[in-house]
Amino acid sequence: MLAQRAASEGPRWTRAVETGHRIPLLRPAFFAHWEGKKEEKRVKGFLRLFMNYGLVASIVVWAAVVGMMAYRLNESPWRWAFVALVFGGIGTIAGIFWIRKYVDRQTKASEQGSQQ
Repeated sequence: MLAQRAASEGPRWTRAVETGHRIPLLRPAFFAHWEGKKEEKRVKGFLRLFMNYGLVASIVVWAAVVGMMAYRLNESPWRWAFVALVFGGIGTIAGIFWIRKYVDRQTKASEQGSQQ
């Protein structure tokens, strides 16, 4: 019975969606100086740094939080499991940098081979 009533009435929010109402984008005056080529270059630089080091930074923060939890777990059998997780996070970071270095070497070698 409830399903029939919902199907016959329809959702109440469809009228607002069908009319195409859009929420205007508010741009405070504070952000007005962020437009232009210089800002695009800055944003692209930030995105490049985020793509290169965002995962590493998140793993560092995660390992720090887990390490702090391990430090606070006095006399708990879970303490050493948390310490192992911290070392696993550090190993993951080392693996990421090793893979990045390996890929860069392979790319450089293939570029040198294609130039000759």
